[in-house]
Amino acid sequence: MAQMFKALKNERFFEQVAGSIQREILLGHLQPGQKLPNESELAKQFNVGRSAIREALKVLELMGLLYVKRGYNGGTFVRPPDPADSFATTTPLPCPTTGFEHLMEARKVIEVRTAELAAARALDEEIVSLHEDLERMRGVTATPARFIEEDVNFHLRIAEASKNEVFVRVVTSLRTTLKTEINEIITQPGATDEILAAHGAIYRQIAARDPAGAAVEMTRHLSGLEDRMAATSRRDA
Repeated sequence: MAQMFKALKNERFFEQVAGSIQREILLGHLQPGQKLPNESELAKQFNVGRSAIREALKVLELMGLLYVKRGYNGGTFVRPPDPADSFATTTPLPCPTTGFEHLMEARKVIEVRTAELAAARALDEEIVSLHEDLERMRGVTATPARFIEEDVNFHLRIAEASKNEVFVRVVTSLRTTLKTEINEIITQPGATDEILAAHGAIYRQIAARDPAGAAVEMTRHLSGLEDRMAATSRRDA
């Protein structure tokens, strides 16, 4: 079998394996429906352990980029693109080189402000749509990939309601990175309920047209995510 990927030099984490495969998908080198090499072959090509490959494939599956087919002729395949992602940038900010501390630092500046502006500027129909996003999240808690997608859509909807095109572009550019971040914590005990409660609190402040309250609830939400990411980082160290 022809080698599809280049071996990674030195010690690498599963995020870098996932990033390499993701880039090949975004660049069109891996086509929708194309089957990836098996775990052993991927481990050989990347020069990493099979555990890193399994974790990378899991991340990409939760992000909606891959799907697994069981049984005869099964394997891991590239998922056809979701039309909902058509507006997303093809050059997402890479999480491995960013680091969650820097990501959260930026989110606290950008998304706290978008929440404030959304509370002041959102149209009535945008508030209705934000509530619908929240209800969809509640309905897909048993499906991690869908929950992660709706989570990111909720934050993007707030940015759009801020009526600041720069903030919209920044949050859109972070779309894939945010999915990776949520994937890191979604399996922690109580994480799903905590996220839903935080989103509900943010929504209520925006619906009440309370910019200060929206900022407080967004700050509380992001701080909670930061604590969970820090716990994950310590666990993996």
